[in-house]
Amino acid sequence: MRIFVIMLICLSSFALAEGMKEFRNLDYSGEGNSRQMIDLYVPEGDRAEPWPLVCWIHGGAWAKGSKKNTGQALILARLGKYAVASIGYRLTDEVQWPAQIHDCKSAIRFLRANAKTYQLDPDKVMVWGGSAGAHLATMLGVTDEKDGLEGKIGPHEKVSSKVIAVVNFFGPSDLVSMDKQGSSMNHNGPNSPEGKLIGGAISENFEKAKSASPLYFVSKGDAPILTVHGTKDRLVPYQQSVALDAAFEKVGVSSVMLTVEGAGHGRGFGSSVIKTVGDFLDQQLLGEKKVLKDFTVSANQ
Repeated sequence: MRIFVIMLICLSSFALAEGMKEFRNLDYSGEGNSRQMIDLYVPEGDRAEPWPLVCWIHGGAWAKGSKKNTGQALILARLGKYAVASIGYRLTDEVQWPAQIHDCKSAIRFLRANAKTYQLDPDKVMVWGGSAGAHLATMLGVTDEKDGLEGKIGPHEKVSSKVIAVVNFFGPSDLVSMDKQGSSMNHNGPNSPEGKLIGGAISENFEKAKSASPLYFVSKGDAPILTVHGTKDRLVPYQQSVALDAAFEKVGVSSVMLTVEGAGHGRGFGSSVIKTVGDFLDQQLLGEKKVLKDFTVSANQ
């Protein structure tokens, strides 16, 4: 692990995209909306085989942030194992649910439809997100055509939006129950991030809130998932991920839960977290034999 951490520190001291071919502002909707675009990073160098693809979805309470924030996905990609696409989506000041998941599904379809152009493997597409982005990533992992959330955005409606795996960093999984699980904010109100997402108070829009909650879509055959959550998260309660992990295990979907004892909302995550994500990516995208199971680490470990 020590060598792995030193590598990451060295990598982060350079421009993140160094050693990557960059394709900026790929318009997946065809509408010219700056929010509906992708930044794609593909490792440089000769390679006969197409690159597995990690799609990153940014957080920001569905109300802020942009594809410019690639989180730690681009750092891992610079190890030269896979390409990274950072997906933009329309925020709640422009549109409400389900527009955000429509955008993300359209982006996946665009990347798969244009896989040959960018030397990507259309059969090895996974998604990773943080907070609101993790919510959208998990929705991608638990929904398909039968759920009615595909949307009609972009020219590739007949291309699959399925992903083969999900990394969920402290994302909301059940908008209905958040206020009951201990949080520093009122999630129910119409002006909360969740209220703005669905267009009204949760208590007055239960069905729409459920339609925006991954927990209610979990079923056999969903994509394998790695969930990372801190026990002291006061924005998205830790119990959100506990319930989601239990739901996956109940239907027999591979689900690994990494608990970070004492960590907050994206704070207190140490080197063991990024190493576990790297192992999960190698397992799912490269077929490497990695033994992953639920475990707990201390904050900053």
